[in-house]
Amino acid sequence: MMDKKFKLKFNNSNLHESVSYILVSKFDIKPNVLQAKIDGSGGRMILSMRGSEKNIENAISYLESADIVVEEADDIKMDKKRCIDCGSCVSICPTFAFEIDKSTWDVSLDTGKCVACGTCISACPTHAISLKMNL
Repeated sequence: MMDKKFKLKFNNSNLHESVSYILVSKFDIKPNVLQAKIDGSGGRMILSMRGSEKNIENAISYLESADIVVEEADDIKMDKKRCIDCGSCVSICPTFAFEIDKSTWDVSLDTGKCVACGTCISACPTHAISLKMNL
């Protein structure tokens, strides 16, 4: 089993594809919509897919055949050189992706827990956090 995050881009011709249903029913994928921005002309979605590598590959091929642009999403990045371990990101993260080591007071990041909400970016006083997954 693997867990990967992708950006999906829709246009007005494929906007009504039932992506989650298709991923579950045809490819045995567990999808998790992390972000979505949809309007009448198209939209974008950040989607986490959990499944076998083969099933994820097949699902991506299917989505691309439906003219949905699929790109692997970059995870959140934390620049430890800029980080002052203040804990602002720890206190605001809804998924507890950031953690403080109580013995050293160092802040660490578990990218697997990140849902790309971007809240930590505005909370960081030194701009040590970046997220290339924003829609």
